[in-house]
Amino acid sequence: MKIKMIATDLDGTFLHDDHSYNHRLFAKVFRQLRKHQVHFVAASGSSYPRLAREFAPYLDQMSFVSQNGSVVHQGQQLLQTYPIQAPALARVLHVLDRFYGPQDINQLVVSGPQVSYVDQRMNQHNLAIVKTFYEQVHTVTDLRQLFSSNPHEEFTKISINFADHIDLQRVAATLDQYLPASLIIENSGFNTDLIGDARGTKRNGLALLQERFNVADDEIVTFGDNENDLGMLAMTSQSYAMQNAHQLIRMQAGHVTTADNNHDGVLKTIQQILKNDK
Repeated sequence: MKIKMIATDLDGTFLHDDHSYNHRLFAKVFRQLRKHQVHFVAASGSSYPRLAREFAPYLDQMSFVSQNGSVVHQGQQLLQTYPIQAPALARVLHVLDRFYGPQDINQLVVSGPQVSYVDQRMNQHNLAIVKTFYEQVHTVTDLRQLFSSNPHEEFTKISINFADHIDLQRVAATLDQYLPASLIIENSGFNTDLIGDARGTKRNGLALLQERFNVADDEIVTFGDNENDLGMLAMTSQSYAMQNAHQLIRMQAGHVTTADNNHDGVLKTIQQILKNDK
């Protein structure tokens, strides 16, 4: 079966641990993908502005599933958002305030399709980390007043980076009891949970692009390393967990890459796939 689409997670998968990637090798692979008429998709928990910067030379030739699927772009064209309703947003922050204090949360970020917001009390170290993943970050006096002060703005994702002493499995169990059924919580790695509309998943974002480009499940290859990638890893037999992924993730994928993220595992696997794709 001919491959028509390749989708990859970024951090821990396509990107090295220092958030870089092999630009020379990617340029070569991307030319091969274009020659074979294979559409390339970056699927990440990060915001679209960050993805657009990472792939600036290729921006109009690929697609982006950002914020774990809450925002979907084809090039610079916004195709779909899955916003969180204001009462659900307020409920999330109320629950977080109830169970966790400032010592438990390093970074709390509320994002729209383009702009992300943090509280002005966030220290500079954590703010710098947030800007790595969200690019366009605005500070506000009180994050909990954001929804009332910006009543017409659309918000699509809440990101919580917990301190090392917090057990994320216990976090998920706790939040599942108190959050509205319309929301989903997914672990995105790096001790970070993302909360958004239940429809805003990487799997659903890819489904939208599959329909747009007329791609069947068995014509797509997916790469991932974490819980938030499981949906797209399970959708096709041509899925690859990274060598550096947790064993539980590797067990869910059809294949495991021979090289890890720091040794260009995704790009080397794509090269091999294109050799075999007749």
